[in-house]
Amino acid sequence: PNGSGKTSSIAKIANMLKERNGKVAIAACDTFRAASIEQLEELAKKVCVKVIKQGYGAKPAAVAFDALKFAEAKKIDVLLIDTAGRMETNRNLLDELKKLVEITKPVLRVYVIEAYAGRNAVEQAKEFEKAVGFDATILTKFDTEAKGGSLLSILYELKKPVLFITTGQGLKDIRKFDIEEVLERVLNF
Repeated sequence: PNGSGKTSSIAKIANMLKERNGKVAIAACDTFRAASIEQLEELAKKVCVKVIKQGYGAKPAAVAFDALKFAEAKKIDVLLIDTAGRMETNRNLLDELKKLVEITKPVLRVYVIEAYAGRNAVEQAKEFEKAVGFDATILTKFDTEAKGGSLLSILYELKKPVLFITTGQGLKDIRKFDIEEVLERVLNF
């Protein structure tokens, strides 16, 4: 969903991969949100990662196609694709996401959820799962006062693993998911 921290999470993951000597590129497929491409470019510049982009209003699937060709030509290890936030009721945007998945055939599809999203996050996750499927989640904004309980609901109802938790705006503010940490926070908050 919009504002969940997808773009920041992509930069953090790119940074982690670069630190492990991975060759990384990012596709700027959020061609809808104002300043999304500039935000991604600024973050990618800090990580020294190439951003493949087109202009606003471009078809996200076309950007993804160009990015795939770039990644193949440059022997990129990991291509990260930043998509627009999709509200589960916006069928046009979900259809665009379906095209992206069809063209890219991703190895891993990650649903990004913020710690304070609430019960609505579970319904959104179900809609995304039904529309395009996803393999894992990232819990963002865990540094807030939110408990992160919606994540437990997604874990229980959708049986999707959680890869990482993000805890701030810095490129290193990401760590592996620890269920004990989340349970302690939910139970003792």
